[in-house]
Amino acid sequence: MRFSILATLFAAIAPGLAVPSPLKARDVPSDELSQFKFWVQYAAASYCEANYAGQVGTKLACSAGNCPQVEAADTKIAFDFSNTTATDTAGYIAVDSTNKAVILAFRGSYSVRNWIADVEFPYTDPGLCDSCEAEFGFWNSWAVVRDDVLKNLNEVVTANSDYELVVVGHSLGAGIATLAAADIRGRGHPSAKLYAYASPRVANLALAKFITDQGNNYRFTHTNDPVPKLPLIAMGYVHVSPEYYITSGNNVTVTTGDIEVLDGDINWQGNTGTGVPTIEAFSAHHWYFERADGCIGAGTPWKRSY
Repeated sequence: MRFSILATLFAAIAPGLAVPSPLKARDVPSDELSQFKFWVQYAAASYCEANYAGQVGTKLACSAGNCPQVEAADTKIAFDFSNTTATDTAGYIAVDSTNKAVILAFRGSYSVRNWIADVEFPYTDPGLCDSCEAEFGFWNSWAVVRDDVLKNLNEVVTANSDYELVVVGHSLGAGIATLAAADIRGRGHPSAKLYAYASPRVANLALAKFITDQGNNYRFTHTNDPVPKLPLIAMGYVHVSPEYYITSGNNVTVTTGDIEVLDGDINWQGNTGTGVPTIEAFSAHHWYFERADGCIGAGTPWKRSY
């Protein structure tokens, strides 16, 4: 799908979907910033093969050096999943005894550049709420591993009942994490927190509202990153609210003044308002407090082989 066609669709539909009035941005408390920087390191660790194809009981580590706080914590893999399904959904469940947290992390795609140019984003009914529709690929990526993940997650949470449950992901991993968190909350874990960095749109209006109303959602975008702009609004997709919009450049230290908290399933003051999605803007996709996909391997295959 050429970007000229995407641009035409975006330009034709966007004006009619603008919010009726500007939504005021909120400030980020300084104590939250450290949490944002911490949890993205677990998302970064999901790209490292040794973590998503590792051994239960081993310590998490990042060969790219982009998860120092995770490496410093007493964190061990409790369950990992990869290369077992047609969707190649990969990730891990980890137990962080230092910070008293159980983490479910989903790896982002190695083929995201090809995905950006793909116009096919069909809907499916996830069975989460009335009139709710999810993007088929993202939902299926969760559905194919759900039974195994939930079985192990329930066991780990039961064994660590005083720990918080956190679901994380970057890029397409964030899209899967968003739908997984929504599902998990309805399956005995209502307080699960979601940290979704650079997530694409995954839901129609009804589902986005359902997930927003669940609360505990932290969805991050960065300047003109093209991934959160897809699938297109013209296709009926919108975002979970709020948006934590990072305005600083690539590879710089993010401060509280560099983040705007924006409400609404469509908000033109944030990433959505920075223009049509283009490959030229892809550099912004890497930088979310860290080089989030620093462990990514060479090439961008649809499904990795070992």
